[in-house]
Amino acid sequence: MSTSPARGGRSPLLFIFLTVFIDLLGFGIVLPLLPIYSKAYGAEELELGLLFSCFSGMQFLFAPMWGRLSDRIGRKPVLVGGLIGTSASYLLFAYATSMPMLFVARLLAGFFGANISTAAAYIADVTTPENRAKGMGLIGAAFGLGFTFGPFLGGELTAYSPMYPGFLAAGLSLAAALFGWWKLEEPPRELRTHSRVFSLEQVRLALGAPRIGTLFVLSFLSVLAFSAFEAMFARFGLALFPQQFGVPESIEHATMDQILAAAPITGRYLGAIGILSAIIQGGLIRRLVPRYGETSLALTGQAVLALSLLVLGLSQSWGVVLLGCVLMPFGFGLNNPALSGLISRATPVDQQGAFLGLNQSIASLARMSGPPLAGMAFQRWNPHAPFLLGAGALGLSVFLAYGYHRRFGATFPRTGAAPAAEA
Repeated sequence: MSTSPARGGRSPLLFIFLTVFIDLLGFGIVLPLLPIYSKAYGAEELELGLLFSCFSGMQFLFAPMWGRLSDRIGRKPVLVGGLIGTSASYLLFAYATSMPMLFVARLLAGFFGANISTAAAYIADVTTPENRAKGMGLIGAAFGLGFTFGPFLGGELTAYSPMYPGFLAAGLSLAAALFGWWKLEEPPRELRTHSRVFSLEQVRLALGAPRIGTLFVLSFLSVLAFSAFEAMFARFGLALFPQQFGVPESIEHATMDQILAAAPITGRYLGAIGILSAIIQGGLIRRLVPRYGETSLALTGQAVLALSLLVLGLSQSWGVVLLGCVLMPFGFGLNNPALSGLISRATPVDQQGAFLGLNQSIASLARMSGPPLAGMAFQRWNPHAPFLLGAGALGLSVFLAYGYHRRFGATFPRTGAAPAAEA
């Protein structure tokens, strides 16, 4: 069923890259703005955590629907339609003047941004099992770049106007939709499922299977820990190291002008992490998969992620914080595409959209859960607590990944297909 990516030229894969990049751009744009919204609208920490999480909550609810719908009506209409809706949500975000308006904008962005699972299914359609992790690395690179430029642009443009990030994201979404409508080719599908949603029975079977169930747990734990870092890094830095963010004192006592000045610096720190992650996922992973295999890379990525969060949780100086931030993109860059490739190879060939949609929902559930848990830990204990909790979750993940590697590292048979050696 799979075809070579060359079949449709470079335009289809470029469009997939742009779709994921723009979805993550919008996700990342809000990160440097959260302290500003806290100051401007008098929001409590719980409200900010919910604002951060509602985007992922919508993805959790609707990613399987988009994946299954793309199995039925095709990848192209789902991808292009999602971009048009995303453009509208960013315009609403730009014009938001209250917390309720911000919540509506983020809910809509999460609903339409849940089509990332369809982008992953498109990659699965046009790659062979042996090259699938490399194709997923393209999505990983888009994740990394979206996370890079989202916070960076959000911070830099906010220095001029909080509306500018929303305008830019809306324009990029619309441009990508027009490009996809004009250039994207629908990949051939020899088999197509007919159910409209991912059934509860399929969920039960997927989570109960040793291979796919373990992979879903690993995905959940790694995203949970990383989302806690995303949500609390700026708050952590502004509380303990305000001078590094250009603020002379802790954010609780800072003026609105001082917080606005801190937004670009926050974006630059997060942008540097995204650059390293994109380089690893977009380039280095292609060389490492054939040599070491996906299970080895997933295990290594989980371990490095755990170490990076442990370093942050024990840090007492800004130099140690920077060390943890350097380690993190290496762990994320190895783990993310390796897990995506393994999940794709473990699922039936005629249900790629549905299973990848379920994986996206699990990741969204983790992103929905991580920020509020991190915020509560921050408030109840201390600014280091969210990172130590994340390191603990990843410690469990490393243990599970090691068992998975011992059991399936040598040979990875594909569900519904002949056994194949791991790439």
